[in-house]
Amino acid sequence: MNAIILAIGDELISGQHVDTNSAYLSDRLATVGIRALAHWTIGDELSAIEDAFKRAAAAAELVISTGGLGPTGDDLTRQGLSDAMQRPLALDADGLAMMEAFFADRGWTVSEANRVQAMLPEGSQALANIHGTAPGILAKLGEATVVCMPGVPHEMKAMFEQHVLSRFGSQSGAIVRRALKTFGMAESEVGVRLADLMTARGDTRVGTIVKAGVITINMQTRADSADQASRVLDDIAADVRRRLGVAVFGEDDATLGSVVGELLKPARQTLATVESCTGGLIGKMLTDTPGASDYYVGGVIAYSNRVKEDMLDVPAELLREFGAVSQKVAQAMAEGCRKLFASNWAISTTGIAGPTGGTEEKPVGLVHFALAGPSGTSTTYQHIAGTREIVRIRAARVALNMLRLALLDAQ
Repeated sequence: MNAIILAIGDELISGQHVDTNSAYLSDRLATVGIRALAHWTIGDELSAIEDAFKRAAAAAELVISTGGLGPTGDDLTRQGLSDAMQRPLALDADGLAMMEAFFADRGWTVSEANRVQAMLPEGSQALANIHGTAPGILAKLGEATVVCMPGVPHEMKAMFEQHVLSRFGSQSGAIVRRALKTFGMAESEVGVRLADLMTARGDTRVGTIVKAGVITINMQTRADSADQASRVLDDIAADVRRRLGVAVFGEDDATLGSVVGELLKPARQTLATVESCTGGLIGKMLTDTPGASDYYVGGVIAYSNRVKEDMLDVPAELLREFGAVSQKVAQAMAEGCRKLFASNWAISTTGIAGPTGGTEEKPVGLVHFALAGPSGTSTTYQHIAGTREIVRIRAARVALNMLRLALLDAQ
């Protein structure tokens, strides 16, 4: 089966709220082999809702909507579906009974305003809402099955798990997804190396998404069983790894911080950090992983020259001659940090995150890095484009990737 998901509400159109329901539904539908063809967001306008139901039912076998089932005048999903089906709304006895039971459990009385929530298109079926007042709706529109659910996430999720997965869960096999994470290779180069894989082939899709330097290779396939789909993705993932080499640092939820930890921990090696422009982000990325204390001993945020001199023994003459944002100072920071913490490795960052502070010689986005380790100290620099936030995040990732590659070389 294929599905189209409708998110209904002016608050979504205006940007006041972000639609997380559609992402959840696509992910859960995939586990039972149902692929979402599209997500549509519709405001609280009756004609637009009616049109969306008609178009979605003509394009997909399953249409799922969230939102617009409340008791107020702007909740128009029921009427929009009624108009699309050309069936009048009528008070549904089962839906009303569900509401009355929900209210009675809480010592409440169903008001006239709430009774409208039990008005369903003739020929449709009410779906129990165990966490709220609004029943869901199960209906047919042409050849498509339509499911309408509340927009409140915990109400929607419970209804979906109870009524949708149980109804459609065994019909379409399984869709399996996997992701490979890369860093250090340009998106254009990744695209060239994976060009033939990224051409849609049947039920298999390969695509990329980029965020602050991390390029994620998303892979998806549909098969009769999860095991069969997993075997297909095993082959694709192995091919991607061959083509991209050490640029691939992990799968699915892996981060550069967690992968560095996986390399340090078995070798019983330790790491310390000293950060200027990244302001502690490297330490955060490392300690986001539980158990990081096994290898991460600590760090210094050396934002001022005085801290660089007093805590890390960076010579004052280096700072005067080359400036804080320089290869020489980055090297001295890393070596001073390694000595201070008595660690096997130390990494440093010093740069200009912006949006001000740059010069023609040292523009905004210039960051110097150093990695001090058992075999000496290596340095590099990058000119990172983007906002202050992007410069800082990407710089932290460059530093971690620098260490990751060194650890791989040392194996």
